[in-house]
Amino acid sequence: MHTRSQDMNSTSSIAGGARVGMSVDRDLSSDSAQAHESALVPPSRKRPRDAANTTQAPARKKQVRGKQGRLAGLMNMPIDIFTEITSYLLPVDIISLSRSNKFFRNMLMHRSSIHIWHESMRNVEGLPPCPPDMSEPQYLTLLFIKTCTKCGKAARGKLEGELRMRLCGTCRNEYLVPIEEVPATIRGYVPRTGWIIVPGSKRDSSDRYALSEDVVRLVVEYDRKKRLVDKSGLEAWCKEKAKSAEQEQKEARTLSGFSDSIDRNREKELDALKKARCSEIERRVKELGWTQKDIPIGWRSETYRAWNILVNQPRPLTERIWINIQPKLVVLLETNRVERLEKERQYRKIGRQNHLLQFFMELDRKMSSPAVPFAIRKFGSRPAFRMITHVFPSFAHTLAWPLVKDLYETDLTPEAMKSKLDKHRHEIEALVTKWRTIIRTYLVDQAAANGIILRKIPVFYGEPNLLVKIPDSIKPLLRADSLFYTTPLLMNKKSPLTFSSLLANEEWKWSRIAPTPKPLSLEHVFWYPEAHEAAKTLLIAVGKPDASYLEMDGSKEYLCGRCHETDPKTWVQMVTLPHSQPAFADGSQVQHYVEHRQIYFNAQKDLEGLNDYTYGLVYNDIHDPALQTGLSMIKPYIAKPKPKVGEVRDQELGQLQICKVCETIPSASEVVTNELAMLRHLLDVHVIVEPQLDEHYALKC
Repeated sequence: MHTRSQDMNSTSSIAGGARVGMSVDRDLSSDSAQAHESALVPPSRKRPRDAANTTQAPARKKQVRGKQGRLAGLMNMPIDIFTEITSYLLPVDIISLSRSNKFFRNMLMHRSSIHIWHESMRNVEGLPPCPPDMSEPQYLTLLFIKTCTKCGKAARGKLEGELRMRLCGTCRNEYLVPIEEVPATIRGYVPRTGWIIVPGSKRDSSDRYALSEDVVRLVVEYDRKKRLVDKSGLEAWCKEKAKSAEQEQKEARTLSGFSDSIDRNREKELDALKKARCSEIERRVKELGWTQKDIPIGWRSETYRAWNILVNQPRPLTERIWINIQPKLVVLLETNRVERLEKERQYRKIGRQNHLLQFFMELDRKMSSPAVPFAIRKFGSRPAFRMITHVFPSFAHTLAWPLVKDLYETDLTPEAMKSKLDKHRHEIEALVTKWRTIIRTYLVDQAAANGIILRKIPVFYGEPNLLVKIPDSIKPLLRADSLFYTTPLLMNKKSPLTFSSLLANEEWKWSRIAPTPKPLSLEHVFWYPEAHEAAKTLLIAVGKPDASYLEMDGSKEYLCGRCHETDPKTWVQMVTLPHSQPAFADGSQVQHYVEHRQIYFNAQKDLEGLNDYTYGLVYNDIHDPALQTGLSMIKPYIAKPKPKVGEVRDQELGQLQICKVCETIPSASEVVTNELAMLRHLLDVHVIVEPQLDEHYALKC
């Protein structure tokens, strides 16, 4: 048997082997030699067996792996049959087979097996020929196996054709250098990557990189040629490297293009597998009674993302997989059905809301009196166009009515709700009329409760006929001296509100706000008698006792004619608030006068309680129309250019002064103004004819 083994080995070395399993015969020859040698040794004495152990259990069949396992049939197969089988395989299959065990690796990596690799390459359509600087296994591994050429780990990056490599992120950081750092003498000959960003690098922009070992090799070659002082030899070397680099770049473009086509084809294959799996799963869930609407869609849905993980996979749906994922899919289908029904309910609700909004907008135009635009021109300014605001419930107020609330919240289709709404049109119109009447009556009664009987016809000076078409029930509320306030107070201050401002603050006019029911509440709205009296006084002072707020209110167009304050104010700011204004205040000349009136009363109490040092101090109400000062109560504001530094003295502005008399009165506000205005303040308010510097007033620090 030993001689037969040697004959077979010699034959296989000449003819390439008649069988794939020739190494098994070599193993068998060595086993025979060992058996022959063991036969020359006398056998040792056997130990007697116990009677109890005479019956032995059958020996377990030993499980073998590798050459004696599942691949044993291939290894014992005749070589021509094995070659015929491999001729139908793809390169990736040959690579996998060569990595299965040492036997196939030694055989397939031997030069005599080159025809097997060539046959597999013919099975790939359009495969470029193997570059001359690479072996077939290297070339095919680079194309079809996405592992790092350096470390063998997975590499997600693209194939680098010039480098003949795939590199993972770690190896890119370790082995690549930016092309700008390569010496200029060899930069044109160095293979380089495509445009990439190396993970972990400090560079923020894309760049190309070279393999550090290629750089070192070319630098060494260049230096060696240069040291020979052979100019012609160096030039020849440079030409050779340039030609080689050009060829590598050409081959790299071919390799990269083919690699990209492989990736695209693979993506198509995966997409086809995913679509087939999705279609099969959809077919099966529909057989269970679910509909297409129940299947989750949309990336924003958590349910869809969970569904996508289970369904959208490039794996065929087997019975085993279906049994495993079916319960999970049913849970997701149930969840999605609940979410879908809720969304559909919300969409129907939005549709009903839109129909209601459109209905009330049309009703507002129908029930409100014709819009009357007012072109108001004041003090030479451009005309301001204003419109009368009518009382009309906002959408939130209408939802407080049971009829409208039922139409809105009952889960009907928008079309069904609209049909039902048309049947109740007259009832809703009656509700709107009643709601508007309640508000108008309440506001007029508030004035009457304070002993004020408002005239019904405010006058629009210059064009009195403009207000003729306005209903009489609204006219008293359009007066410039009809002022209200609401609670709770903001910063403990009452803020005067005209009729228009009250409608805006309380949402008593049509608005598309959030659909939250808001019942009508009037208990917090009050008549503002002090502001009414101040406004009435100012209207008489300007010669317009019955003016509408439409004519008086607006931008900051007024100045107080009595005190030192020079800031322009609106009509309502003139009545109150000399210091700070609440956010929702109309803010006006009216507020200015009311506030200073209160300061006067508080100052009188302070003077009564002060000691003898302040005996004889006077604090007049400069805003009292009965006080004879020769100054007007209110005057128009005319914007002037800000004076330059050199013009301050010419305009007698001087430095700012502070009233020291007001500082001694706790309730008095701080008075800071120029010297001329300060002297007038001391005369009118404190009756000091000859004020002394640093005693009655001083420079403002």
